[in-house]
Amino acid sequence: MAPRQPVGIVGRAGDPRALARLLGLGRVAIGATLVLAPGVISAWAGPAARRPGIELITRAAGIRDLLVGWRVVQALGQGAPVRRHVVDGAVADAVDLGAVIAAWPHLPRLPRLALAGAGAGAVALGTWLASALD
Repeated sequence: MAPRQPVGIVGRAGDPRALARLLGLGRVAIGATLVLAPGVISAWAGPAARRPGIELITRAAGIRDLLVGWRVVQALGQGAPVRRHVVDGAVADAVDLGAVIAAWPHLPRLPRLALAGAGAGAVALGTWLASALD
């Protein structure tokens, strides 16, 4: 008899639906933070973050992530297809990664590396999850 995989708050370890739930919950948390405290999150960008309009853009990105994450969590909770929502998130992450690359010379070194790594990782995870779900 094979040992059972541990079950956590999001489900069984290595289960694509559990990983999708974790990604969705992360999007909800990040999105809510971007909406409620845009200055805290955008402070990593240095002086550029204090330009007029950045708070608006930060909140808009937060609403997008909050909604995409909520749709993933809601679909999983209802047993509904979730692939489309995961793809939506991966596309949003790819656009964000493109924006980081476009702004590369204007961003501080450590934040740009962290953002590029996180963006590339999120695109890869979303792409893999989309192929493994539904």
